[in-house]
Amino acid sequence: MTRGICWSFVGFLVLVAMAGCARQAWFGEREPWRREAEVACLKSGAVREGPAVAILKPIQGPGMCGAEYPLKVSVLGEPPIVGYADEVMRPVGAIPQYSSPRPPITPVNTRTPSPTPPYEPDRFYTPTPDAYPHNAGPGPSTSGPGAPLSLTPPGLERPVASSPYPPSPSYGPPYAPTPLLGPLRGPPMTGSIGRTAVNPPATLACPIVSALDRWITGSVQQAALRWYRQPVVEIKQISAYSCRGMNGDSTAHISEHAFGNALDIAAFTFADGRRVTVRDGWHGLPEEQGFLRDVQGAACQQFATVLAPGANVYHYDHIHVDLMRRTSGRQICEPAPISGEAAAARARYATRRPGDRGITGSITPLDDENDRRPRAIPGED
Repeated sequence: MTRGICWSFVGFLVLVAMAGCARQAWFGEREPWRREAEVACLKSGAVREGPAVAILKPIQGPGMCGAEYPLKVSVLGEPPIVGYADEVMRPVGAIPQYSSPRPPITPVNTRTPSPTPPYEPDRFYTPTPDAYPHNAGPGPSTSGPGAPLSLTPPGLERPVASSPYPPSPSYGPPYAPTPLLGPLRGPPMTGSIGRTAVNPPATLACPIVSALDRWITGSVQQAALRWYRQPVVEIKQISAYSCRGMNGDSTAHISEHAFGNALDIAAFTFADGRRVTVRDGWHGLPEEQGFLRDVQGAACQQFATVLAPGANVYHYDHIHVDLMRRTSGRQICEPAPISGEAAAARARYATRRPGDRGITGSITPLDDENDRRPRAIPGED
């Protein structure tokens, strides 16, 4: 009897374990659209293999986990276009050295001119029409002997201008440089910057790499230049491919990280060495809050899921982005995005009221010794 009870209990545990595993789909297969999306992305040329992007061997399992053509990515985006803030803009004009060459002058008559008579110091020699026949012809300037050379070609009544170039155009007052957006924050960027490094390199599927490229180039760099006048040169990621359930829960639905279709970003490093972390900057200085809010808001227009501090207890120190396909077509963006200017204005207002840290729609940060929230460990967050 006792043995039967024990076996029944063991069977019950096995069923519970299998139910949990089935929920996480360890025994399932990846949806066909994932492979199709990878192949279409690679064929489109949106992401190309190179020194910073390497195609790895297929990752197969366990269960649904993996990718057919995983990529190891160490850089994202395109080099930002930056200029010199103190450079005065000049109007566009013609560049003489790049103008079309003028055709050579071909004489009308190639007959050898008469020899020049000996030089006499008492008078200057004036050539006659017979000396240079191509100057001969009707016109008031060649009517008599000793007349100067004609400036009027045959058949034209008004003289040709002495200079072949038109007068320089007038552009009015000099142009002033376009003012930069936002308040002055540090020295302007005056150097060339490459693509944005990913530290450590991330294992991702092609579709999200393409989306990250567009987000970094079109949104993150624009926000960085607006708030700091410096481009982002590195992002710190804390989770890319990881075969696990959502939020590290083994009984939860399988995460998009299990397909290399998600990335968790914890910090941004700028060209001047400044570093903005999501954990501290979300409630930090006005420009930190403004930059991170603009970055999050732009991500909500690019990705299917965006979770930032305030979404839940697991995302207090990073921004999660993925390209999950839902049957309803719904997109998730939490917390609700607001403009960077609104977040910065709240932060400035909060600094005028002692003891008030402001309201930004997120969880109020705690001191490390009193913080009981779970740590976001790479691969387990």
